[in-house]
Amino acid sequence: MKRTIGLTIMLCLLGTIVATAQNKIDQLVESFSTIGSATFTSVVERDPETRQVLKVVKVLKINGGQATELRSAFLKERESGNFTEQKSDNEQTLTLNCENKKQVRIYLLRLTNVQSWPHAQCTIIVKMKQQ
Repeated sequence: MKRTIGLTIMLCLLGTIVATAQNKIDQLVESFSTIGSATFTSVVERDPETRQVLKVVKVLKINGGQATELRSAFLKERESGNFTEQKSDNEQTLTLNCENKKQVRIYLLRLTNVQSWPHAQCTIIVKMKQQ
């Protein structure tokens, strides 16, 4: 009985940790989207018959310190899902995939001019699962 309760609590906490990781990146994107020098685009795809949301795509473009802060958030959250990192001369791409019962979330951060004044494009794709 104690093991069952303990296991249930651990599973609940693990689900909370994954949701928190996603929320940190989402919160930064929402916060930076209001900055005057940032460019933010959001597109929602709906089912034409039911009007239910099928997919949401958000794209944020920023420069400088905010790009570095967003990169740090991605690196801190690498354990919350499937994380990949690719580097070339002056470009870095970070990808984080998270999945739960309701949706699949893909976070993509492409950094250019990494050594000096970084430019970042962050794309968040949220695809709802069919129920």
